[in-house]
Order: sequence, then structure tokens, then C-alpha cells
Amino acid sequence: MDPAERDANLVHEAVKKKDENYILVLIEVSCVSTPDHLMAVRNIYRKLFSCSIEEDVASSPALQEPLKKMIVNLVSSYRYAGEHVDMDVAKLEAAQLSEAIREKQLQRNEVVRIISTRSKSQLRATFQQYKEDQGTDIGEDINRQCSSQVGRMLKSAVWCLTSPEKHFAQVIRYSILGLGTYEDMLTRVIVSRAEIDMKRIKEEYRARYKSAVTLDVAGDTSFGYRDMLLALVGSED
Repeated sequence: MDPAERDANLVHEAVKKKDENYILVLIEVSCVSTPDHLMAVRNIYRKLFSCSIEEDVASSPALQEPLKKMIVNLVSSYRYAGEHVDMDVAKLEAAQLSEAIREKQLQRNEVVRIISTRSKSQLRATFQQYKEDQGTDIGEDINRQCSSQVGRMLKSAVWCLTSPEKHFAQVIRYSILGLGTYEDMLTRVIVSRAEIDMKRIKEEYRARYKSAVTLDVAGDTSFGYRDMLLALVGSED
């Protein structure tokens, strides 16, 4: 499929599932995509399914508030794609995020607004300001302070917006840990990122898990499926 059509179909399947792993699809498509790609996904979705992504997310029985509100805002966003950054805004919003995380109030309107409307360049500046102010990474603080589903999904959104290789390395690792393989997750990541940022994902995976994507995928899959995945992943440098 064309990438936008593929993502539209992935989203359509994901909104019907209660499994948290499928909620990640909504986070990935809305946060990793460029503004124009996300708009293309939304346009194709309407043509294929005679409704909008926003409608289906808002009415999905698999999603509960306040997570539903955050995802509706994410899938309906159209961000500025340039490099301009306002450091005064970054300082203010880093402080707002810090307060919300410290008080475990991730559903606050300003948190949803910041994550769903600010450009990726602006968010990188805000998250860097957060690190300078707090001495810790915002993703680590969300993970430590807020163990709820909203917290886990917000951390994934933060990574997808500014460091997608961290998110996808973690998804690959999770999909092959333990008995069996989450084939949907593993296939989704490798197919969708093969021609975009697989090199960075492999570097992040090796740095974090002290192993190679190719080695771990080969050890957890077999036959033609394994060969297809390894061909897409490419050789390790």
C-alpha cells in the first residue's frame, strides 16, 4: 500500500482494539508523521471508511477519558513544520509540564495543548529546557511519577514527537521478549520505518539493549518471515 493508505488502515484496526499495544498505533501515526502525511492519512481514512479518524477515536469503546481526549487532539493536529523556536514559550511550558508531572495531573488542558499543537522543533526546545531545569529527562520523569495508562501513552507521544528511534527500539524489543513474538508490532515497525530511520533505530537499540536488531529478530522468527524482516532491517554497520 501507499504509506498513507497503510497508516489509515492501521488506525482503523487500532481504534477497535482494547489492547494497549494498538493504542500505540494511534500515537505513532499522529506523532511521528509529518503534518502533510498525517493530513493525507486523514483524507484517505475518510474516503475508505466514510467517517473521520477523529470520529472513530472519539466514539471508540476501547479508549477512556482522559486518554481519549489526548488522542483526539493528537490525530486532529496540524503542526507548524519549520524550525522557528520561541525560548520564552519553551521556558514557560517546561515549567507547566514539570508542575503537571510532579502533581500527577497529566490530563490538564495545558499538557494536552502543548503536546498536540506545538511544532516538533518547539517541543524539542521545551523538553531540553525541562531537562536543564529539572536535571532529568521528561520521559524518565513521566515514567517514574505517572505509572497510569495516560502516563505510558504520554511518554510514547513525547518520544515519537522528538526521538522516534527511542520509541521504535523499545517496541521492537518488547515484541520479541519472552515466549512468542508480537508479529503485528514487529512487522509494523520494521515495514514502516525501513526506508526512514531504521539506521537510527538500530543504533538506539544497540546502545540501550547491548544487542543487535538483526541478531534478536533472527533469533525470534523463522523461515520466510524472518528473511523478509532481515532484508528490510538491513545489515548492521
